[in-house]
Amino acid sequence: MREGTGLSALVLGAITRDVEPAGASSPGGVVHYAGLAFAALGAHARVVTRSRPDDAPELLAPLRAANVETRALESRETTTYANDYSGSEDLHELLAASDPIAPADLPPAWRRADAIHLGPLHRRDLLPETLSVLEGCIGIDLQGLVRRRGATGTELAPNPELKEYLARVTVAKAAEEEIAVLLEGRTLAELAREHRIPELLVTRGARGALLVTQRGELEIAAVPAPRRFPTGAGDVFLAAYLFARASGREPRAAGRFAARASAAQVEHGFVPEGFALEEAGW
Repeated sequence: MREGTGLSALVLGAITRDVEPAGASSPGGVVHYAGLAFAALGAHARVVTRSRPDDAPELLAPLRAANVETRALESRETTTYANDYSGSEDLHELLAASDPIAPADLPPAWRRADAIHLGPLHRRDLLPETLSVLEGCIGIDLQGLVRRRGATGTELAPNPELKEYLARVTVAKAAEEEIAVLLEGRTLAELAREHRIPELLVTRGARGALLVTQRGELEIAAVPAPRRFPTGAGDVFLAAYLFARASGREPRAAGRFAARASAAQVEHGFVPEGFALEEAGW
């Protein structure tokens, strides 16, 4: 572990069991990838999650090995996704969903952090009222909130409760295909204004990302990297962005740093320790 930065980070959401087409499984989800990224960047990281008690030791082992504090709440099911990255589009099918995380599930001492990363992976993963007890720079990944189970698998669809989440965050992030179902004829700037989102990030893979702020729309160039480990790249992007913003960096600089961190995840499968000092050039 690298020396700590003094910055604190909290990640909320379901730890997942990710199942590959061949049948192998591994820990996954926003809390897994973002928690490890925050720890590698030197933050004091905490994770609050839900899973079946029998699954928690295995799924949380990598986080605990990285000295991430974990609060594992009991759930009737462990969130499980079948993921397929072999085609032109990534496919994600929700096979099982955990019970929701409610305000009472967060100890008072855990409710404040410099960077707070919300990673709901299904629509009832994190209750909207849970956001009301949080204090810090709050960012949310919209991926689970714009997905639902359909007749032929998981599909993208608008969520009428989304406004309850967006009203309480500083940063919202979505992939390009996810944000498309929310625009309904609006521009990104119009969507951000309507929901009063101070900073909106839209990731576009190898084409980089868009950052929409009150000052306008910025292009964040992608950092080229061999596509060896695509899983978790978006989670790391938001975690690194929140880390940089909580450290006092402006949105443009934070976006560039997030692009570097995401590229490291894609190439290596993790963010190298000491990355914030060695790669960002600060």
